[in-house]
Amino acid sequence: MDATVASTVILPWIHYLAVLMMAGGAVAELYLLRLPASPDVVRLLPRVDRFYGITAVLTFATGILRMYHGGKGADWYWHNGLMHGVITAFVVAALVSVAPTVRFIRWNRQLGAGGSLPSEAELRKTKALVHVQLTLVALIALLITLVARGYGAR
Repeated sequence: MDATVASTVILPWIHYLAVLMMAGGAVAELYLLRLPASPDVVRLLPRVDRFYGITAVLTFATGILRMYHGGKGADWYWHNGLMHGVITAFVVAALVSVAPTVRFIRWNRQLGAGGSLPSEAELRKTKALVHVQLTLVALIALLITLVARGYGAR
């Protein structure tokens, strides 16, 4: 395969798929958190969260690869102030996602140990954090679109 095709077609395609799957994972978490707490939901949340995490790593990795192997080159991106906003928002989203991940694992362990389900207050707080994650993903999409169009360049 031609290196140009790989960098201009295949890599962006994988990146876009990863972004869509990452957002889909977060939406699935939000959907599950809106359902009444049940053993099935508690068991499924860590698995969906693992999918979200894997696709987030894939999104980040393919994004970095696109910076270095895309048409504009890494130097162009690193000198764009909005690109720093993209990376910051991604890191903040990753940090926000830690609390739900820890909760999902804890809830699953509690269920296995004695059958207890999370409280409504815990579910509500966790839903709010997943909403923050999704909002940051939407912000990242806006910022990266601006970056791609040359806004924020020095």
